[in-house]
Amino acid sequence: MMKKFNFNAATKAVLGAGLLSLALSGCGSDGKDGEDGKPGPIGNAIGSVSHLDANIQSASVDDAGILTVNFNLTDANGVAVFDLKHGDIGAVSFGRVGSEDEVGSTDLEGNPREIWLSYFNKDKGEGYYTGSSYFKGSECETCLTDNGDGSYTLTLDKAIDTLDKYAYDANATNGIYLGVKASNNAGHTLVNNSFYYWQPSSDTAQDKPKAIIADETCQNCHRPGQDGALSMHGGKHVTLESCTFCHTDYNSYMKDDKDADGNVIGAHEVDGSIKGMAHEIHSHATFNGVYPQSASNCQTCHQADENLAMADAWKADLDTATCMNCHNSQYGVPSWHWDTANNQIAESKQNCVSCHNDPDGGYRGAESGHYLKNDNAQAAMAKVTFNSMSYSADTKTVTANMTVTSGDTIVTLAQIDPTPYKYGGYTSAIVFNGVVNDDFIVNYQKVGYGNFTAGEEGSINVTIPDGDFEVAKVMETEGVSVALSSQLHICFDGKGAVADCTLSDDGTEATNAGPYVPSDTAYFAVDGTKVDKSPRIQHTEMTACQQCHTTEIKHRFSNDIDGCASCHNGTRDKKGTGSSNLAYIVHSKHYVYDSNGEMFFKKTECQACHGDNGFSLSKIAPTAAPVAYGKNDTEQLVVSPQTAACVSCHQGPYGIDDATAAHIKTNGGLLKEEGAPLTTLGVPASAYDTLNPAETCSTCHKDSQLLEAHSNWGSSH
Repeated sequence: MMKKFNFNAATKAVLGAGLLSLALSGCGSDGKDGEDGKPGPIGNAIGSVSHLDANIQSASVDDAGILTVNFNLTDANGVAVFDLKHGDIGAVSFGRVGSEDEVGSTDLEGNPREIWLSYFNKDKGEGYYTGSSYFKGSECETCLTDNGDGSYTLTLDKAIDTLDKYAYDANATNGIYLGVKASNNAGHTLVNNSFYYWQPSSDTAQDKPKAIIADETCQNCHRPGQDGALSMHGGKHVTLESCTFCHTDYNSYMKDDKDADGNVIGAHEVDGSIKGMAHEIHSHATFNGVYPQSASNCQTCHQADENLAMADAWKADLDTATCMNCHNSQYGVPSWHWDTANNQIAESKQNCVSCHNDPDGGYRGAESGHYLKNDNAQAAMAKVTFNSMSYSADTKTVTANMTVTSGDTIVTLAQIDPTPYKYGGYTSAIVFNGVVNDDFIVNYQKVGYGNFTAGEEGSINVTIPDGDFEVAKVMETEGVSVALSSQLHICFDGKGAVADCTLSDDGTEATNAGPYVPSDTAYFAVDGTKVDKSPRIQHTEMTACQQCHTTEIKHRFSNDIDGCASCHNGTRDKKGTGSSNLAYIVHSKHYVYDSNGEMFFKKTECQACHGDNGFSLSKIAPTAAPVAYGKNDTEQLVVSPQTAACVSCHQGPYGIDDATAAHIKTNGGLLKEEGAPLTTLGVPASAYDTLNPAETCSTCHKDSQLLEAHSNWGSSH
């Protein structure tokens, strides 16, 4: 049976028009198919992507000194990205490898350094100039060609201009820095810095020249995505490599000095080179708390790396300007180098490397002055090894034996600082403790020099009696692992060699003692058997801390987290007024602001310190030891372990409220006594077990949820 369709008048009109169109299009047809249409682009428009990668394919320079760059743009998956606009080209800088002789800055005649020379110099007046006159895409609407397939051609409208200091050289290694800064449809900024090095005369790609420090080394502290990330000049220069194209060795200018009212009262010369800025910034940042490591520890940044052709360049002793970046006042140079009358370094002493050049038999150069013949550096490279531990149950006494070494030299007892510590005990000590239930079981146990005696073959014996050191409590706790670490100072001769200690007249100071010697925490079973692995869950590794801190850790220098936690453990509070637990102490120190009051480091980026999963609540067993958070009138107050991790950051009044406290209690956590204010955390230690803690925090607060919850915390928090 045929179906009947009912059409209204409008439908009939449309169908009629369509049929008529078909009939007309058939008139005069040759019966052949038409040409295929041009295929649409395969890729993504820039507005729809969240990541950009630019890859320069080739470059050329014409006779007029005009640079042309051909590059591809892709997303995180390598898919072509089109629709880049001319204003998205944030910067193009261009230059070549050259010699100090070309700019007249060689300090050792006949031995010029290889330096970077910009092709876009800027005149700063008074004979000063910089390499910072880079190209901006926003200033040229016709310079960029979008080829519609993810490839682009950029022809600058800016010719090479070195201010007649030196010439373009097609035979040298030339290089291009391309900075892209765009926005997607979600309003997120997309930034990419890319680089290309080649020899124009042969049109062959070249390795990156002057590879001294890797971008990743800077980004250990200046973490991408963090508030303290490298993001200079409007946030478009985000790598060390991009800085080097403009902040060349000859980059200098005069800067006005102003009083509090803004009146000019003088001027001083600024070293605007990348090394000048880095040394200056990090020297001052050490004192305002942003940069935790002393700038004199060169290897914090100048790390040995076989992939960097010039990783050891800081040792060369060829460059006075580098010395002057730090040694630029009467406090930074020997008194006999200073011209008091003119308030400057004496003219005859201004070429540092003419004398300080170890390779040529001179006085201490960079490596010797900062490391090989430097007491502080040698102290940081010394080592304490615990050889054995034994326990006498009859006398309740532990005897430990350790060897202290500085390179191949065994440090004797006479070379250990023997002086009293200003807060009691001794300056040099070891720390004795025990671990059960993932925490140390007694408070700060500092066993000092008075308990040391000389052992065999230069080793040192340490006798630890019961009483103040709670030996019986530690050694007779079921399942205990004994922990030993050190807080020793050794003495030097002033040039990095170990020496017997020289005491002040009153015997209260070893005048030639260095800073803390590094310590590794050693573990032993009660029977004296060595325990190879820490019995504690490791929520982070000391290597994560040392990315920024290297050898500069408050109070002491430990090579592992346990060395810090042995004192800042769950039994210890701040004299009854808060926690002294390591988690609380560390978290409280890592909301860091720079000298301008801008956020530098926010502790809410958990993975910066904790790696992939060290922040995970699932790593904290509900049966782990509770954490001290203060005292009431009679005893210590403690918080259950998973809850303690949370409140190590989430303190009142804004970090936690009554509803959150009730939520914690509902889910088995012990946070505070009933009716107590949120400023007094913890339940009485004697009642802890009877309250049956049974935390289930990690059931809901999984790793991904924790990261998401913390990801958008800014400086206002």
